[in-house]
Amino acid sequence: MRIGLIVNPVAGMGGSVGLKGTDGNSYLKAVELGAVRMSHLAAKRALSLVRTGIDFMAAENMGSDVLNYLGIDHHIIPMSPGDTGSTDTKNVAKMMRDSCDLILFCGGDGTARDMLDAVGTDVPVLGIPAGVKMYSSVFATTPEDIPDIIHGFIGGYASLVEREVMDINEEDYKNGILSARPYGYLKVPYIPSVVQDGKGVYEGGNEYDEMDEVAEYIITTMRDDTLYIIGAGSTTGQIMRRLGLEYTLLGIDAVYDGKAVGMNLNEKGLLSLLSRYSRTVLILGIIGRQGFFLGRGNKELTPAVIRKIGTDNMVLVASITKLNDLRELHVDTGDPDLDRDLIGYRKVVFRYARERVLRVV
Repeated sequence: MRIGLIVNPVAGMGGSVGLKGTDGNSYLKAVELGAVRMSHLAAKRALSLVRTGIDFMAAENMGSDVLNYLGIDHHIIPMSPGDTGSTDTKNVAKMMRDSCDLILFCGGDGTARDMLDAVGTDVPVLGIPAGVKMYSSVFATTPEDIPDIIHGFIGGYASLVEREVMDINEEDYKNGILSARPYGYLKVPYIPSVVQDGKGVYEGGNEYDEMDEVAEYIITTMRDDTLYIIGAGSTTGQIMRRLGLEYTLLGIDAVYDGKAVGMNLNEKGLLSLLSRYSRTVLILGIIGRQGFFLGRGNKELTPAVIRKIGTDNMVLVASITKLNDLRELHVDTGDPDLDRDLIGYRKVVFRYARERVLRVV
């Protein structure tokens, strides 16, 4: 069994510094803002528990360094030193297409689109989640789920299923507009719960009315002596609209005593703000169908920020339409210990003064 590994070195770098991705040359801005490379950490988490007996292949600068770190023997695809980009991802994937039984790629939706362009459904692939945007249904739920899926693929109990890759308009996204459409399909070894679903899109009058009812209730519970960190999304955005405040649809804002005290905050801005207030509540929406409330689209909320707020100081909100599509909730903070602390049961506000309990797995 030969498995190829492709790691996008810049995937996810923009998250903590408040950028919406690292497509193109955006990673240079992330570096300027002090971002660190995250995808190698995700790949190491994913493969640290993979059993021996697998014949790995990886390219220099794009995965070979991860396998070397883990002491895993592998075939090396030579590459020139220096930065890598989309073209390199596609070229390496094409080299692996005819010689690998499965290709693992570490990145986000942009990397998934590169994989589709390069290999289509010719060979099974599986995403190690490491990007800022991961709305496609081709990723493991967390990096730690990768060994179970690989072993399921080898053992024949993971079904091969064509799963959707989403195309996100990058310029719209950077400007706070989420415009997504299906881009195509990749063949993925699928095991329920450990392979994530794609993002659900909900439109129409009922959805708006439900979000408005949730927002009305949340505002009645707000205290004048509490800092409220408002997460990304349309449901949380409705809270800001109800307060008569400007807001960042795809970013993190902060409110104190009915006034905006922070807009489009990154990790540094959040930690600075949290140091000035003694009581904080984090209000988070949930990604439709996927069930994530941390680790997808809000990576400004780093483990350091979440621990500073406290795992008990969170309020989850969702419309009943979105909630009816969910069986469970998920987190992928980048810190396995913090993820384990968040496992359990969480209340979700879905109507005025009404809550439903879902399990975080």
